[in-house]
Amino acid sequence: MSRNPKNQSAHDNLVLDLANKLEADGWEVQADLPNFDQPEPIGQDERIPDILATQDDATRIIEVETESTINSHEEQHSTFRRSAAQRDNAEFELVVADTKKSKS
Repeated sequence: MSRNPKNQSAHDNLVLDLANKLEADGWEVQADLPNFDQPEPIGQDERIPDILATQDDATRIIEVETESTINSHEEQHSTFRRSAAQRDNAEFELVVADTKKSKS
């Protein structure tokens, strides 16, 4: 399922905010956004996470969803969850963007 423009904007803004915060905290960040190195595809279906961050020996796989996509991307979440479970010191984080916030 695709997102409407408002939801896509909320998604992309949250991915960018999270990526910038991780970089500021010293993480090496790959993000599925322009101006970032792209994460390598994960799993047989070659799914690309929104963010792949590493620091020392820790890895964070982060996927951002909106209310319109949270339930339609369960296979992708399972792929990322399995990948994190198979790595040492890795975690999968699912974050839902708040599309109800109005930007002023």
